[in-house]
Amino acid sequence: MPSSTAAARPRGPVRRFLRIAAILLVVAALLVAGALVALRQAFPPARLAAMLAEHVSAATGRALRIEGDLKFRLWPTLAVEARDISLANAEWASSPQMAHAGLVAFELSLQDLLHRELRILSVEVKGLDLELESDGKGRFNWQLPHAPAAASPKGGSSLLALDHVTVTDARLRYPGGKGGAKRQLDIDSFRLAAQGDGNALDAAITSGKQAWKIEGRTGLLDNLLDGADDWPIVLKFSTGGASLSAKGKLGHGASADTFNGKLALRVTSGAALPHFAAALAALPMPVEASATATLAPRQWQAEAMTLSIAGQQFTGSVNAQAEPLRVQATIAAATIDLARLRAGAAPTRAPSTPAQRREPLFGDAPLPFDDLPSIDAEIALRIERLEVPGMPPLSALDARLVNSAGLLDVSRLDFTFADGPVRTRLKVSQRDGAAPQVEAQVDARSVSIDALGAAASSGGKHFKGGRANLDLKVSMAGQTPAKLAASATGDALLRVSGVALAGTSGGSLDQNIVARVLEALLPKSVPHRDLVLQCVVARLPLRNGVAKIDRSMAMETSQVAVSASGQVNLARQTIGLAFQPQAKKGLDLKAANMVELLLLTGPLQAPELSINPLGAAKQAADLGIAAATGGWSLLAPALRTWRGASVCDAAASGGGAASGKASGNKQQRPFRPVRNLLGR
Repeated sequence: MPSSTAAARPRGPVRRFLRIAAILLVVAALLVAGALVALRQAFPPARLAAMLAEHVSAATGRALRIEGDLKFRLWPTLAVEARDISLANAEWASSPQMAHAGLVAFELSLQDLLHRELRILSVEVKGLDLELESDGKGRFNWQLPHAPAAASPKGGSSLLALDHVTVTDARLRYPGGKGGAKRQLDIDSFRLAAQGDGNALDAAITSGKQAWKIEGRTGLLDNLLDGADDWPIVLKFSTGGASLSAKGKLGHGASADTFNGKLALRVTSGAALPHFAAALAALPMPVEASATATLAPRQWQAEAMTLSIAGQQFTGSVNAQAEPLRVQATIAAATIDLARLRAGAAPTRAPSTPAQRREPLFGDAPLPFDDLPSIDAEIALRIERLEVPGMPPLSALDARLVNSAGLLDVSRLDFTFADGPVRTRLKVSQRDGAAPQVEAQVDARSVSIDALGAAASSGGKHFKGGRANLDLKVSMAGQTPAKLAASATGDALLRVSGVALAGTSGGSLDQNIVARVLEALLPKSVPHRDLVLQCVVARLPLRNGVAKIDRSMAMETSQVAVSASGQVNLARQTIGLAFQPQAKKGLDLKAANMVELLLLTGPLQAPELSINPLGAAKQAADLGIAAATGGWSLLAPALRTWRGASVCDAAASGGGAASGKASGNKQQRPFRPVRNLLGR
C-alpha cells in the first residue's frame, strides 16, 4: 500500500501541467487567429496589395501588379505572401514586363504595421524570370528612375529596411550580342544578408553548363535605394579552375551602372571557361590578369593592366566603347618566349621524313580569315625581345595593328632580326564574300647569315659570315595557302654577300641548295672548303604565282660566275632551273673541266639535281627553260667564258630581260640553244 500510494502521487502535477499547456496553446491559437483577423481587418488583401504596388512604384518608377492570391504568414516570421507578381518594363522594351515571380514573401515590421505603415524587412522570391535588354541607344531596362519615398517617423525609407533577400529558382535572360539570340543565366540560389555595416552575399549560378559560386560583401541595400553615390562591393566569382575578383564601387545617379575598382582573373585549367572563352583552352596555364577598371554600359577602360601567361608578363591598357564596338589597346612586354606560350596549344607536326616530303609545300586547308573579328580595333604592341623557336630572337619589336570589318592592316611591324633591321607591312581585306586579298611588304637590311645558320643548326652549319638584304612586295588572293601562292604577283629580290661555305655541305638538298649547286658545278680539283660566295642574287618577278627567270638568279665566287634561268611555279609548286658556270679569267680553271649543264627540277619541297643527264636539252625544253627565257643560250658552250661583268649585278637589274633592253639586241630563237646542244 505505501509503495502504490507513492507511485500515484506524480499524476496530479503532470495532469496540471498538461492542462496548463493545453490552455496556453488554445490562447496562442486564439491570439494568432485574433491577430490574423485584426490584420485582415486593418489591412484587407486588396488594400495591402495597393500599398505594396504604390510603394514599389514610387521607389522604382515601374508599375507592380499582383494578380494571384495575397495572404498573411505568421510563421516563422510575420510576412505577406503574394503569388503571380510582375514588374512593368521600360516603355521602349520589347515585352510589357521586366520581371515575373511565382511567389514573393515580404517580411513586415509588426511595430510599423501597427502604426499603419508598411515597412519591409526582407524579401524571399521563388520562380523569378528577369528580362534584361537595351534599346541600342545607351538605355537599359534595369536603369530604374529613382524617386525616394517619404521618410517614416523613424527615418530612412518608409518602404524598405531590408535585413536579407533570398532568391531561388530564378532565370535571368540578357542580350547575346548584336543580332544574337538571348542568353540565359540560371540563379540556383541567392542570399543577401545584413552583416555589420554592409551585406554578406552568397550565391550559386549556372550559365550553360558552367556552374559558378559568388561570395563576398556589398553595401546596404537601403543606401543603394536611397540614392547613395557609390555602393561598395567586394566579390569573388569562382568555378572549377578559374576565379574572378572585383573590389570597388558601383555608381548611382549620373554614374549609374558603372563600376570603378580593381579586377583580378586567375585561370588554372584551360577547360575551365569553355562557354565564356574557348580560346583560353589553347593557352598554357596559369593565366592571370589584373587591372584598375572603369566599366560603364557603353565604355570600358582598364589601366595598369597586367597579364601573365605561363609566367610570360605583359602590361598595358585597354579602352573600349560599344555601339559600335571599338577597342584601343597598348601592350608591352620585356621578354616573350613563344615556345612557352605554345605549351598548351595543339602539338606541332613532327619533322617530315623523306617519304613524307611529297606533301605540298602550300596546303589546301582554309586559313582563319573568317575568324578575324569584325570590331574596330587599334592595337599598339612593343616587345623588347621575342624568342621564336628555330630562329634568332627578334628585338625591339614595334607593331601597330588596325582592324575593322573586312580589313586587317598591320601598318607597322618593325624589329631587329639577326642583327639587321626589318620593316614589314601586311594588309588583309575581305569584302562582299570575295576571296581575301593579301598585300605583304618586307624590307630587311644587313641580316646576318651567320646568326641565321646558328639558329637553324640542327642540320649542320653550312655557312659562316655574310649579310643579306631582302626586298619583297607581293599581292595575293585566296582562302588557302595554295590559292594565295598561285595568285602571288609582285617582286622579290634577295641579295647576299660575303658568305663562306663551312666545309662540305652534306645534309639534304632543301636545307643547303646553294652549297650543293656549287659543289656540283665546280670541278673536283677545286677546293670547296671555306669557299667564299662573293654574292648571291635571286630576283623573282612573280605573275600569278609564276616567276620566269632569265639570268635573274646568279652567284659568284673567286673561281666562277653562275647564272640560272628557268621557272619557279608556285601554282604547280614546282621548280625548273638550269645552271651554268663561267670560268673567271686569270684563274687556273678550264671551262672544259666544268659541268656543262646542271638542272634543278621537281617539287618545291624536294627538288632534285641532275648533272649532264641524257637528253638534258630535251628536258630543259620540256621544262620551258629556253622558251621562258626568250631563247637565251644558257645551254650553249660558246657562252661559258666569263666576260668580266658581274652576273649578280645583272641579275639584280632583271637579268637577261634588262640586258637585252639595254643593248637593243634581238633575243635568239627559243630553241636554237637546244639544237646546238643536239649538234643540229
